[in-house]
Amino acid sequence: MKQPYPIIIDLTHKKIAVVGGGKVAARKISKLLAAGSKPVVISPKLNPAIDPTKVEWIKGPYQRDRVAEMDIIIACTDNPIVNEQIKKEASHFQLVNNTSDKRHSDFYNLATIMVDDILLGISTMGKSPSLAKQVKNELSDWLKKRHWRE
Repeated sequence: MKQPYPIIIDLTHKKIAVVGGGKVAARKISKLLAAGSKPVVISPKLNPAIDPTKVEWIKGPYQRDRVAEMDIIIACTDNPIVNEQIKKEASHFQLVNNTSDKRHSDFYNLATIMVDDILLGISTMGKSPSLAKQVKNELSDWLKKRHWRE
């Protein structure tokens, strides 16, 4: 298996669509907002954790024309068939994260820890998000107890 290329990207001026409005979408949107993005959310309904004033909400189902101008698309509907369709219909210039199947994704997210100016990313290459979360929590505790301050 080839090794992925981990990067940190400035999303400030990127057009990002989150297709889906459930619990997974709420987590993704929270991270996108913290990164300075104002994502476009395409979903008939929004999870209560999603503040509709902080996103651009297109109330309705996925349609290809709704994501045509997006740089990044996060497909996190509760329907794996729709998520796969999003990936298939994306242009070669768009990056897609299919949260239901990493094989149909251009990228996937890392579990991250940020303490002061230290940012750590943890990945299990998409195989075990629960293990990544466990490692993240343990490293976070360790870092908070032991890290230096300049």
